[in-house]
Amino acid sequence: MNEKRTFDDIQKRHLGKYIYALRDPRDKKIFYIGQGTDNRVFSHFAEADRVNTTSVNLTTVSSKIIRILDIWKNEEDVEWIILAHNLPMNNNIADFIESGIFDALSESQNGETLNDVAPPNSSRLSPEDIIAIGADVINPAEPIETVFIFPIQNTFNSGSSIYNATRTAWYVKEEYRNHNPAFAVGLRNSISIGSFEIDTWQTAVIDSNKHEFTSPNHPNPTMYEPLLNKRWTKILEQAKGFWQRGNYLIVEFNGGGQFRIVRGSQNRTIWHDCN
Repeated sequence: MNEKRTFDDIQKRHLGKYIYALRDPRDKKIFYIGQGTDNRVFSHFAEADRVNTTSVNLTTVSSKIIRILDIWKNEEDVEWIILAHNLPMNNNIADFIESGIFDALSESQNGETLNDVAPPNSSRLSPEDIIAIGADVINPAEPIETVFIFPIQNTFNSGSSIYNATRTAWYVKEEYRNHNPAFAVGLRNSISIGSFEIDTWQTAVIDSNKHEFTSPNHPNPTMYEPLLNKRWTKILEQAKGFWQRGNYLIVEFNGGGQFRIVRGSQNRTIWHDCN
């Protein structure tokens, strides 16, 4: 299948460096994005030709090639499209274009492609990324002895409210539950989208081995503004491994531009600069 496998010399000169896509004719979805010159777009068909489906373990073959073979098995040609051409050869403009197309497809109904490696130089920014760019670094002007930092991105993205995603449900030792006053923030992409004063702790409804807190005016508490919409990257860097495993942190601020890790670091005595 896909009998056309070459461009002529005139076509090559006109195309120069180009961005291309491979599309499945059955659902019209693009399944591969690439860039190249000359006959690069057709090289995937030659690669598929070399796979002997009767003897090769298909688990060792890329998803892209499996898709090409499956399209051919249905006696159809893989559709190919040149998305941009005659691009500069000596800079990374093609990388940015390829990455932009790749990112747009992953955010659309098309869904992610079968590229083994994402194109270089992605500059995609989500609304949360934009917020993070403009967010101030967390640096309370007053001392705060106990701040729980909870990772809430997955729970919030699944439909839970910011308040419920922040307050439920955590393994919290009694010694930490006895800290008073105490506050809790819920982080999404290192930005505090939730910030609450902790009133009481109780056994979690969804898991009797965990605990959840309530705030004043529960179930409709007021956000605690000094800790809200701040960037917590500097703090997370001090407990990176602990945080990346899905654990919550506890920090203390001295009100003078420094913080220390109360839970999440082996050394709990070192004070770090907020900025």
